[in-house]
Amino acid sequence: MSASAQKPPAHPLAALTSIGGMSLVLAGVLELLGFSQKVDLIVAGWVQTTGLGGDFRILPSYVPWLWTIPMVLGLVGSMLGSRRNWRRTVLWATAVVLTIGWVPVLALAGYLAEVTMPLLALVWGGLWAMIYATRHQEPGDA
Repeated sequence: MSASAQKPPAHPLAALTSIGGMSLVLAGVLELLGFSQKVDLIVAGWVQTTGLGGDFRILPSYVPWLWTIPMVLGLVGSMLGSRRNWRRTVLWATAVVLTIGWVPVLALAGYLAEVTMPLLALVWGGLWAMIYATRHQEPGDA
C-alpha cells in the first residue's frame, strides 16, 4: 500500500475557500488592529532614504487588497492543484517575491507601498496550503 493511499482524499474547493478565506480574514484583522503599521513604517522610512526625489504618496487603502485577494486565492489554488512539494514551494516563493517587488516599483512611481498585510496573507495561505497538500492525496493519485 503506497503512502498516498493512506492519506485522506483532498477537497480542493473546500480547502481553497477555507485556507484562502482565513488568510484574508487574518490579514484584514491584523491590519485593522494596526499590527502591520510598524513594518510598513520601516519600509516607508527605507524608501524615503533611497535618494529618490519628490514627495511620496500613499496608496489608497483598497489597492493592496486588489492585489492580495486574487494572489492569495490563486496561490492557494495553484498549490493545492500542484503535485510535489518543490513545485508548491516555487509557487509560494514566487508570490512572495512578486509582492516584495512592489516596494521598489511603487517607489519609482512615487508611492509608498504597504506590503505587510499582503505578505502576511501570502505566507499564511502558502503555509496552510502546503500542510494541507502534504497531508491529503495529491491530484491524480488513485
